[in-house]
Formats: sequence, C-alpha cells, structure tokens
Amino acid sequence: MMAKNKTKCSDIERNSLNNLEFLSDDILLYVDERNSRQKKLQEATFLGNLEEKKVMIEFVSNKGCHVIHTTLWAFTSDWVVFKESQRIPTRSIRKVYF
Repeated sequence: MMAKNKTKCSDIERNSLNNLEFLSDDILLYVDERNSRQKKLQEATFLGNLEEKKVMIEFVSNKGCHVIHTTLWAFTSDWVVFKESQRIPTRSIRKVYF
C-alpha cells in the first residue's frame, strides 16, 4: 500500500523517467543531509533486493518535484537504478520514504 504523498510533488511512473532532464547541482545543500540520503538509499536498496519492498523517492527534475513508488535495485554516489535500467541522479533526490 502506498503512503500518502505529503508533499506537493506529482506522482510519476518509472517508465516516464526517460522524459525528464535533471538539474546539474545537488538538491541538498548540506553534507549531513547528503550523508543521511546515502544511508536511506542503502537501506532502500536492501529492502528492494532482499525483501522486494517498494519505497517512495521524492526528487526534483527540470519540470519540478516528483514522487516515484518503486523498487530500488542499486545506487551509487551518482545514480539510483530501478528495473529495466531506469535511473535518476542521486543529486536530484530530496527524500526517501519507507
């Protein structure tokens, strides 16, 4: 069951990610926020791979704020990867919800 979207971000399907362009700067300004994001992405990857659970990821593109509800397969310092090699830049992620 998907949690209620508490932000003013629009829901987006994973297959629509290829239609977006992303900002070149990190959406998070502070190092502690970025470190927290990395930890949450690591936990989300664990949930996706071992428990097959979906997470909600809030991110920003040139078209505004979006929320995607999907399984996270992998992440690096540069990219978050979903099924079928769909991906978004890590720097564009604002929040991760479990």
